[in-house]
Amino acid sequence: MKKIVLSASLLETLTFAGDYTNSIWMKFKDIPKGSFVMGTPTPNCPKDNPFTEKNEFDECLGSISKSKTPAHRVSLNSFYLGETEVTQGQWYEVMENNPAKFKTGDANMPVEQVSFDDAKEFISRLNQKEGTNKYRLPTEEEWEYAARAGTTTKWSCGDSESCLSSVAVYDTNSPRAVKRKKSNAFGLYDMHGNFWDWTDSCWTSDYNSGKDCSRKVNRGGCWATMPTALFLRIRATALRTTVTTTESFDSS
Repeated sequence: MKKIVLSASLLETLTFAGDYTNSIWMKFKDIPKGSFVMGTPTPNCPKDNPFTEKNEFDECLGSISKSKTPAHRVSLNSFYLGETEVTQGQWYEVMENNPAKFKTGDANMPVEQVSFDDAKEFISRLNQKEGTNKYRLPTEEEWEYAARAGTTTKWSCGDSESCLSSVAVYDTNSPRAVKRKKSNAFGLYDMHGNFWDWTDSCWTSDYNSGKDCSRKVNRGGCWATMPTALFLRIRATALRTTVTTTESFDSS
C-alpha cells in the first residue's frame, strides 16, 4: 500500500509499484519505507531554575536551536511525493487562476503567493478532479526523509557548500522554473531552495512541545536565503494564512 505526497500532496492506498503520473501530468516518485534520525543531539542540560533570572537550559544549549531538538529516530512507510513543487501550470489546471507574482511565461515556474489554506483547497479540488480522497500535504517528517534521500549530511549533496549550487536555487534575486537543478537520490527536485515548502505539520517550539496549529512548519529554504537556511534540519514556521513570494508546496 502506498502514499503520495504532492511535493505538496500525498496519495494513499495505491496498489501499483513504481512512479506515478496523474491525469494532469503531475509526476510522483515512489519513496521507499525507511527511517532516519530527525533533529539535533543535545547535551545533558539542566532544567531551568525557577528561583534565578537565568535560563539555564538555553544557556547550556548555546548555539543549538531548541526548535530542532531533541534528536529522535523516525520510521516511515513508503509513500509517493511529487517530484517537483506544484507548478503554475498544474495549479491553473485545477484552480483556473494563477496567484503567482513571478509570471515569466513558463508554466513550469512554481506557484507562489499561496497560503497553507490555499494549498489545502488545491488538494481538495485535485481529489475531486481525480475521483479520490488520497492526496494531501506531506508531514514534516515525510518531507525531511524524502529530502534526505538516505543521506545524513547538512544538504542532500554533502557537507561542503561547494555542492549546493548543483541542487539548489538560493541567495539570488529571483526563483527559477522547476527541474533546473539536479535531483536528489530519490529523483526529487528543489528540495533545497527555490521556495519554502508548506507541510501539514503544526508548529512546535521543539519536537516534544505542544502543537500550535495556527502556524504550520515550512521546510527547504528559498531563492532568497543563505546556504545555512537550506540545512535539512532547519525548521521555519508561518501562519497558515500567510501569503508570500517565497512559499510554495509539494503534494503527496
